[in-house]
Amino acid sequence: MMLTLKRRNRSNRRGQAMVELALALPIFFLIIFGLIDLGRAVFVYNSLSEGAREGARYGSVQARAFDTTSRDAVEAYVVDLLEGVPNPTVDASCTPKGVFGCTVNDILKVRAEADVTMITPIIGQIVGTLHIEARSEAVVNN
Repeated sequence: MMLTLKRRNRSNRRGQAMVELALALPIFFLIIFGLIDLGRAVFVYNSLSEGAREGARYGSVQARAFDTTSRDAVEAYVVDLLEGVPNPTVDASCTPKGVFGCTVNDILKVRAEADVTMITPIIGQIVGTLHIEARSEAVVNN
């Protein structure tokens, strides 16, 4: 009789562990995939920041931001840098806008932005789509 009770307790403990695992596993996966989403958002932000900074530096030297066509080339350069970013949008503008375009000591502004969609279903419903934007400015040298 005692042997039967020990076996019954052992099988009940296995069932209890399985129920606990079934309750804890979804929360564990939610945290793991939430961290993956956070990592993706940080990657996009860092890429946009670096791209905008590099584009402002690139456009501020050797008269690369003189006219609209040159600024379009700066935008294309930045888009090429943003390989892993989903659908980036880049805008390069010059302040103050002179009659002859962007000249020495004007400020070249580069803005890069992208939307990041969360892959985790519950977090995606709570947070939605993140709009991430980065800006950089540089004084035009020549």
